[in-house]
Amino acid sequence: MKVSTFISTGLLIVTTLASPLSQAEIEGITTGAQLQAKAEKLVTNISTDELVKVLDTELDMLLIDVRMPSEINNMGGHIKAAQNTNIPRGWLEYRVTRTALSKDTLIVVYCGAGIRTPMAAARLQEMGYTNVKNYADGFLGWRKAGLPVATE
Repeated sequence: MKVSTFISTGLLIVTTLASPLSQAEIEGITTGAQLQAKAEKLVTNISTDELVKVLDTELDMLLIDVRMPSEINNMGGHIKAAQNTNIPRGWLEYRVTRTALSKDTLIVVYCGAGIRTPMAAARLQEMGYTNVKNYADGFLGWRKAGLPVATE
């Protein structure tokens, strides 16, 4: 194998691995991107300004960070708010009922950049929660706006 071919192949592999949203199309299989698009149509997004207001006025609301603890550490923390709790996306359906005790609880979900949260919000609605919002800007949007971040 020529060096240029090896380098090109290596770059292709790295590019493919680095792009979590790239997916192969398989007949009869719904892709994650298709599920995401469907979920985005079902959920209500909330802006950074709206989230700030909600956190100031809705003390009983639940702000769920669906990132893994390692992501929270690697990204420099989480939204600093008393209502913040971490429930990784893979555990959401199992753990949310420990915290959101009423189907009418205001729940706002967020992750790093708003990629996972439309599906998380849609799933919460499917479970029966009636007041679910998606913070589409995610932690990166919050931090970019210069708002309070906690690292503990």
